[in-house]
This record gives sequence, C-alpha cells and structure tokens, in this order.
Amino acid sequence: MKITILQSTLLAWMVSLGANLSAQTDEWKTALSKNGKITAKYNFSSRINEDDDKVPVVKTITTTTESIGIDNCIALMKNIAKHKDFRGEKSSKLINKISENEWSIYYYNDGMLLTPAVDGSYRMIFEEDRKNKTATFTLTADPTLIEKTDMARLTYAKEIYSFKEVEGNQLEITIKTTVSPGFKVPSMMLKKAFPKKSFDNMEKFLEAAKKEAP
Repeated sequence: MKITILQSTLLAWMVSLGANLSAQTDEWKTALSKNGKITAKYNFSSRINEDDDKVPVVKTITTTTESIGIDNCIALMKNIAKHKDFRGEKSSKLINKISENEWSIYYYNDGMLLTPAVDGSYRMIFEEDRKNKTATFTLTADPTLIEKTDMARLTYAKEIYSFKEVEGNQLEITIKTTVSPGFKVPSMMLKKAFPKKSFDNMEKFLEAAKKEAP
C-alpha cells in the first residue's frame, strides 16, 4: 500500500505529538499564587504498585517566605490534632508518641460523591538545627502502623515540611510532597487539582501556624 506525502507527514506528526505528550508527564511546572507570595512546582508521573498496576504519582514543592516564628511552626507540627486544619482531612490523631522526636499518626477523610473515604497512617520524624536555624518534619506513609479498615488506604506518600530562619525576621517555608492516591483517580481530575491544592495547603498552614502558641 502506497503512503502519500500527506499521510506520511500526518503519521510523523502524530508520533511526535505522542512523544511530546509522554515527555510532558515527567516535566516540572511552576506557578505563582495570585498574591505572588507562594511558588508551587508540580510534576505528574507514574509507578508500578504492589499489585503490579500502573498508578499515578504527584510530586510538589511549595515555598513561601513569611513573617512568622519558627517555634510557631514547630508547635503546630507537634500538635497532631491540628494537622487536619491545614492538610484537609476530616481528622488527624496520634497513634503513638515513639520519642520526643518521633510520632505515628492516623489521618482520615470522608468520602464524597465521586471519591471513597480514605485513611492513612504515617511515621513523623522531627529534626532541628538551632545553630543553622532550621527545622524539618518528615512524614512517611506506613500502612502497617494501624489495622486495615474498609476504607481506601493511602500507602505511598512522603511529606517534608522544612523551616529556615532568614534575614529580616522572616521564615522560609517549604512543603515537599510525593504521593499516589489511595484510589483510582481520572488523570484529568488529578491534574486539575494542581497547583490550586498546593496554594490552599500552604495558605491554611500559615493561618494555623500564626494562631499556634509556641
């Protein structure tokens, strides 16, 4: 079968378009909040889960600089019951205080019209360097910390909250997240959630931290 120049050109264009769309899934995008104070970088990729299914992965890096004390942020992160105020869950509860710098946490969120109820258990570790004026909280999903429920369990997630004092009594705040949803989410719906979700979470964190007594 003969292929015309037009057909050949169209075929090449479709292959090129497909390659570009595929490559875009691994590209980082950057956005600025409306007030220009928060920067969000986000990336969509995929992985093979424990059931050998290909599932989405969302990575985000959200940063801002604010006039707020580092001790306010530390106090908020240690106040597990208030995590829901900036994370968006229905509830956030302490499972166990392992040490002065380590906790196990349970998060729960109600189901909605198109999504099931979701829960997850995390291990949170706190590191502080007073000399360099920094503090970091690392949360890693560990589904073995609590018995399985009938809800969708979030099993693949890591979050890092970093705080650094800078000149002018300012605090540099960075929230890094890597997560696979605990249930099947249409790719289009997932992509529509960002960067708005990153901006909302940072704004809620700042609001809660300013109210938290160090």
